[in-house]
Order: sequence, then C-alpha cells, then structure tokens
Amino acid sequence: MVSSRERVFKALDHKTPDRVPLDNAWMPYIRMDTWDALKRYFNTNDDEIIMHNLGIDFRYLAMSISNEFKEKAKLYYPFGLFKPVTENTFEDEWGIRYQITSSGLHWRYIYHPLANIEDPTEYEFPNLDAPGRFDDAIRTAKLYGDKYVLQGLLTQTFFEYSWALRGFNKFISDLYTNEKFVNKLLDKMLSYRIEIGKRYIEIGADIIQLGDDFGMQTGMIIPLKLWRKYFKPRMKILINELKRYSHNNTYVFYHSDGNIKPMIPELIEIGVQILNPIQPECMNPFEIKKNYGDKLTLHGTISVQTTLPFGSKEDVIREVISRIEKCGRNGGLIIAPTHAPQPPPHTPIENIITMFETAKKYKLKS
Repeated sequence: MVSSRERVFKALDHKTPDRVPLDNAWMPYIRMDTWDALKRYFNTNDDEIIMHNLGIDFRYLAMSISNEFKEKAKLYYPFGLFKPVTENTFEDEWGIRYQITSSGLHWRYIYHPLANIEDPTEYEFPNLDAPGRFDDAIRTAKLYGDKYVLQGLLTQTFFEYSWALRGFNKFISDLYTNEKFVNKLLDKMLSYRIEIGKRYIEIGADIIQLGDDFGMQTGMIIPLKLWRKYFKPRMKILINELKRYSHNNTYVFYHSDGNIKPMIPELIEIGVQILNPIQPECMNPFEIKKNYGDKLTLHGTISVQTTLPFGSKEDVIREVISRIEKCGRNGGLIIAPTHAPQPPPHTPIENIITMFETAKKYKLKS
C-alpha cells in the first residue's frame, strides 16, 4: 500500500502517483465552524479521524502562541485563540486587534500597533523561545512524520503581517514615501522568518509554506515593480537560507490568493516549487499547468467561490475530474479547496465530502 509520504513526493517529483494527493486549504484546518460541521458529519470529535477519512496526505507544523499568552486568551469562535478586549473585539500576540463583523463569519482590523511608530526596530516581535512556542509542532512531527508529509507554516511571510502591524493604507503609502521604514521592518521580519523556518526544518518539515496575498480578483494589489523592489529579494534570501539549512531537502510552497500571473516566472526563478491556490476565477489552472507544469506543482484549484458553495454534487465531481485529467498527468497536482470553505449552509458539507471522495477514487488512465 502506498503511503501518503510516497504519494506526495511522487507528485512533487512530477511522476504519476497512485492517486492525486489531497490537502486542506492553505491553513491547518479549514475553519473552526466548517470543521465542526465535518465533526458532526463523521460523528467524531477526533481531528485525526476526520483527516484520515478525507484522505488528507499532509500534517502541519504551526508556531503556537506562548503559554503565557494562552493564559490570557479565550476561544473566539470561529477564529481561534485571542485575548478578549471587549465583547466582540480581540487581540493577538502581536498586539493587532480585530472586530467580529455583524455576520459573525468574518473579522476586520481595528488597531495596528505600528501605526504611529517611527522606528519599527523598537517594536518587539513575539519571543520565539517562549515556553510552548513549538511544542505542538514537535508533537505533530513525532506522531505523524513517518507517515505524512509535514508542512511548516510560514504564510503571511512579509507583506500581510507588515500591513497588519502598520495599517494597510499607511503601509502602502510607506512603500512609495517611507522606504527607510519599510526596509527596517522587512529586514526585521526576514530575520524572524529565517529563524522560524530553521526551527521547522529541525523539527522535521518536508515543506515550508511561504506566501502573501499579492493578488486581487483581476490583478495584483501592488505594482510588480514594488514587489521586485521590496519583497522578491527578501523572499529569495529566505528561500536560499532555508534550502541551505536543509541541504536542499525542503520543498518551497508559495501561497497568494488572486491573479498573480506576472509573479509566477519570478517565483520559480527564486526557488518556489509548489503554488497555491490557483483560484479558477482568477487564473486558469490549465494555462498555469501548460506554461509551468514542468517546474511547479499546482496546489488547490477547486473553487470555493462558485463550485463548492453553489454547485451541485455533479458539478463538484466534474471539476475534480477535470483538474486531475488536465493538470494531474505526470504528477504536479495536489487537490485542495482554493481557500477556507464557508460553513454550512453557505457551503454544503456534502460538496466538501464529494470533492475529497472523488479525488480519492479517481484513477488516471494511461
């Protein structure tokens, strides 16, 4: 019987596996409320049983909040552990504050700790040596590292955390008018990310997930020239450092929502091997496969904007089979939703199950 590790590595090496590998969205679990619906569907509270039943071939190494912060935190459904500020506002370990929207499904930023700071080097990032920081990652590696491929999560690598700390409008303005501030903040973030990545590698990560949302539905959030100026050089340094540290044994995964077609050749140039999520409403997965399929593994591709929430069971089956047939020959494909599916009734739980079941059963014909 083929193990998950064998299956994934075969696909990453652009060889045809026994079936296409399967993953969640780009985060460890989909959404807490969607995950709760899966618990009810499978009649279990055991996350591992759900992962096994869905056929997911990966497990995740995530940097945790510190034990000290956990004592102050409270579970804010469905968004995770944060320190409560008021009834519907909460704060993370970075000091960023959020407010739950009226729908209860989403949140918005309401406070940015670097908004009025002139020198970002004065701001202290969360201590990587704090007790509890990597305990969960170590536990996961020990339990699952011999069977599943381990992904170390470093998404929101530079851009997203920078603007969350500074404020979106202010940080975008900084890119044009405050180069000194931007470079100081990004250099500090680079050193921090290198250290986290090295710790994941020491724990046993097979894949390091990097990324930032640089894409909108129809194009990039910032001009390509600004990405090249600030973010590409630091991403290259980060990738090179982690590759060197792992003796080139770690795969590099890159996440960005939206249409980032102008970036793709340059992501490949700096060492990216897996691209996620390739939203079909923004970029044609078949076109990406045709142009870059010998260099990239496509991760995701199953629509959370149209097919999963609004399609019939037959629509889901057709989309999954089409992806496997057109993008999965000679490997280079990992099926996953292109983002976190909304909970029922916004996304029928049966459609999520159908996506995984179809991919598990479908065999490519030679």
